[in-house]
Amino acid sequence: MSQSGYTTGLQATRRARSQPVGRMISGLTRKALDKRGFVDTAIITEWPNIAGELIGRHSLPDRIRFPRDRSQPGTLYLLLENGALATEVIHFQPVLLERINRFFGFKAVGDIKIIHGPLPKPRGDKRPPLPAIRPERRAEIEQSLAAVGDDELKDALIRLGEHVARRRATDK
Repeated sequence: MSQSGYTTGLQATRRARSQPVGRMISGLTRKALDKRGFVDTAIITEWPNIAGELIGRHSLPDRIRFPRDRSQPGTLYLLLENGALATEVIHFQPVLLERINRFFGFKAVGDIKIIHGPLPKPRGDKRPPLPAIRPERRAEIEQSLAAVGDDELKDALIRLGEHVARRRATDK
């Protein structure tokens, strides 16, 4: 009973527990991946290992289309940024299909269709590089750590101090 004397019949229980980030992300991406015919992100993230260095660097799986009855293997639509690479993909299609199906563990893909277009740009570090530390600031850091006896610890603290000083210089 609550203080007002009214009971709801429901008992609040705490169910929030920490979860691995991978599990939460897979739940968020499931709908987008299902639209493309992918079970999970593994074929996309492992594509360079599946296709080999040359093809993997200049291509990306776009989607997999399966027939309605799902008893036949699907068609992989492969996005290529380089038209000249299409000949290479066509030439190595049997080997590529074997690698893809070995990755899935069953004959999931029976054909490859090529789509020409730009690949998504890889996300790089968006922060600009940190500026060099001024020599007088480095001397201040070394002087403040002169009392530290352990050389390894002192070097680590100097590197940390330099990094903090460089970061603060960009924040100004």
